[in-house]
Amino acid sequence: MTPHSFVLILVLASAVLAFWVGARFPGFGPTSLAFGILNLCCGFAAVRAIPGLTNAATGFSADAARFVAPFGIALPLFTYTFLTGLWLMRVLYRSSTGLPH
Repeated sequence: MTPHSFVLILVLASAVLAFWVGARFPGFGPTSLAFGILNLCCGFAAVRAIPGLTNAATGFSADAARFVAPFGIALPLFTYTFLTGLWLMRVLYRSSTGLPH
């Protein structure tokens, strides 16, 4: 498996996990547009922090970083980012249709 295909599979897996969490816990997440946008900005900041956190994990132990970086850092942060996007779409949909939060 090439590194590019591994990253693609990791990102797709995090999107599937985010969709599962959003479907499994439909009441979880922000209820207002302001909190939805704030969560989305935090998700973008989390993705921007992945390289720095990966470098820090590599500095501690190169052997452990092979598993910690993709599964302990990248997967949860990508999942959170996709989940915040899902939450924002849900808030926008509910506010446009008049459904209760």
